[in-house]
Amino acid sequence: MNPSTPPPDPSFNLDVILSWVLLIGLSLWGGVASFIRKMKEGHARAWNFTELVGELVVSGFTGVITANLCESAGAPAPLKYALVGIAAHMGSRALFKLEGVLNTKFNLPAETPAPVKESSDEPHH
Repeated sequence: MNPSTPPPDPSFNLDVILSWVLLIGLSLWGGVASFIRKMKEGHARAWNFTELVGELVVSGFTGVITANLCESAGAPAPLKYALVGIAAHMGSRALFKLEGVLNTKFNLPAETPAPVKESSDEPHH
């Protein structure tokens, strides 16, 4: 080793970076799969860029949240990757499920919709 070469940076861990690249890629793939499913069911239009980007953003978000929850729980890597893929494909449904779990775990009240004001029979001017 050349004495003038600095030692490698210990904070740079290629395995961790590649793991996160794989997790984010898996999350985005889950978003594409969800978009294709919605397109086949007629809920999304083919080649609608906005809907595809929306699916990718939501699936990426749910995938990263799931990966972090798995990390904090000490889940093994295969389970973490499986759960990230499932949550990313579920998209916003996974967020609603997670919200229900957290509400139950921390004894939080469930959100109730605001009451609808009754309209009066008087005409508006």
